[in-house]
Amino acid sequence: MTTYNEIAGRRVNFLSSDPTYVDTNSEGQVWYNSSTATLKAWLPVGTWSAGGNLNTTRAYGAGTGTQSAGLMAGGDTTPGTNTNSSENYNGIAWTTSGNMNTSKETLAGTGVQTAAVFFGGYTVPPSPTGDQSSTEKYNGTSWTTSGTMNTARRALSNSSAGTQTAALGFGGSNAASNLASTESYNGSTWTSVNSMNTARGYFAGFGSQTAAIGAGGNTTTQTSATESWNGTSWTTINSLNTARSGLAGAGTQTSGIAFGGSIPPFTGATELYNGTSWTSNPTGLSTARAGLGGGGTQTTAFAASGNTPTYTNVTEEWNFGVYSYSAAAWASGGNLNTARRALEGTGNGTQTAAIIMGGFTGSNTSATELYNGSAWTTSPATLNTARRKIGSFGTQTATLATGGTVTAVSNATESYNGTSWTTVNSMNSSKEAMGVFGIQTAGIVAGGSDASGPGFTNATESWNGTSWTTLPATINTTRADVGAFGIQSAGIIAFGSPQTAATESWNGSSWTSVNSGNTARIKPASSKNGTQTAGIVAGGSNPGVTGATESWNGTSWSNLPSMSTARNALAGAGTQSLGLVMGGDPTNGGATTTATEAWTGEVATASSKTLTTS
Repeated sequence: MTTYNEIAGRRVNFLSSDPTYVDTNSEGQVWYNSSTATLKAWLPVGTWSAGGNLNTTRAYGAGTGTQSAGLMAGGDTTPGTNTNSSENYNGIAWTTSGNMNTSKETLAGTGVQTAAVFFGGYTVPPSPTGDQSSTEKYNGTSWTTSGTMNTARRALSNSSAGTQTAALGFGGSNAASNLASTESYNGSTWTSVNSMNTARGYFAGFGSQTAAIGAGGNTTTQTSATESWNGTSWTTINSLNTARSGLAGAGTQTSGIAFGGSIPPFTGATELYNGTSWTSNPTGLSTARAGLGGGGTQTTAFAASGNTPTYTNVTEEWNFGVYSYSAAAWASGGNLNTARRALEGTGNGTQTAAIIMGGFTGSNTSATELYNGSAWTTSPATLNTARRKIGSFGTQTATLATGGTVTAVSNATESYNGTSWTTVNSMNSSKEAMGVFGIQTAGIVAGGSDASGPGFTNATESWNGTSWTTLPATINTTRADVGAFGIQSAGIIAFGSPQTAATESWNGSSWTSVNSGNTARIKPASSKNGTQTAGIVAGGSNPGVTGATESWNGTSWSNLPSMSTARNALAGAGTQSLGLVMGGDPTNGGATTTATEAWTGEVATASSKTLTTS
């Protein structure tokens, strides 16, 4: 086994952010980015790679920010259905944030994730309708209306130029025609300045308030025309190589990138601008699309959402000179034999030896299935009591199932030995959708919905292998539909209904509130065999279904790549580095799925500075 140190004469640096490289002597440099859990290397090439999916599928929204701190807002969720939702990106996953005050599409945005300004756009009926002049500022969490443009318009440059207090809005269209008018924003008011040479809409823009670029778009047909702004006037410069509309861009006046659009057909074409001319990159976006959002720089950018011609939530990351290597990802597993939902709290075992029982298929089911790492097998052993929203803990061959709903909330408990289910002593209180963790002979049940329904309980019960004991300790946040993992003496419960991101740690005798998760949600799945210092939670609803995944390190939560199938009321098993999710409701409307996904994550520490290769 050869180490990177022996190959290159240096160790792999462990860094919290990517370094800045400015010369060709940096070729071959390797580092580990601890913030995004990726191994990276500097090579003189440019490529797009998969990023985390948006929680809200959309097109014709606006994007801004950077690859590791991006922002998307507005757009259409389906043709003719505007949204006001916004999402923050951390370089791995998107987190749903505050809503804009006005739902609209084809708007423009600029700034950074914690200080952005979005303006213009179009709102479909009923109200307010038509082209918009409204402006909204974003502080990283919420939106505030601030000033109106002099000319209401849609289809401005998708990613615009400037900052929250010094922005430039240019071009676009209204119900009558394409526009060339330009306006300057000082953080509160807009001022009309000199117009562009070519009136256009649906184009790319980037730069600053005094040094901007506008490229491509639609005049009466797709154009490749490019213009440069010097703070006073526009000058026509060298054109794009590919004429197109609906593209996005990022960067500065002397170092920019333009990507995507429609020629037609839809394209993923990517071009780099050096202050004088455009150069086509040999490869473009993996998903050709128009009406996308983006942000970043010429060397590290992101592209999200768009029209393919169906709307998409796909995000791609552009790295020029930086190659990323990450083992952290969800992959499809074998489908369940019985599609089911209402599995919150259900599921046990490992990624290669898991068990699921009960749930709702249209009616309660008693079916039990076993997973071997690639396929599910229906067990001849069925629960004695068919039910949904069961709490369970243990392994594939030694598991306990308790509570849930039959026709009413239940306290029935059953034990599984790998062959059959046996009814054992009931819980002291009937409840469903609890937080549960432990092994077959030593477990904890906390919270849930109790028999008074639809009330919630904060009670904690402990199982010793024979009987249940109600403990004096109660959870601090009364709730149901939580994520949970750990052992009887050291566990975690997090998230839950009423919708929260609250997290609590159990030490065997009391609950302590600790750092909350990033995305409040109900009905997620969790790595049931995780530990108090290492677990993951995935999926749920907030209020729409999400595939968002978060990892707990004993102190705080970190966003990870999202599941392929967003859903709630699903089951989970496994550990922080080898997790498993299955079943659930992908519509938040009572649908069921057989989908199974396996999580493979990285475990890195600050001392991991030697890359080993074989």
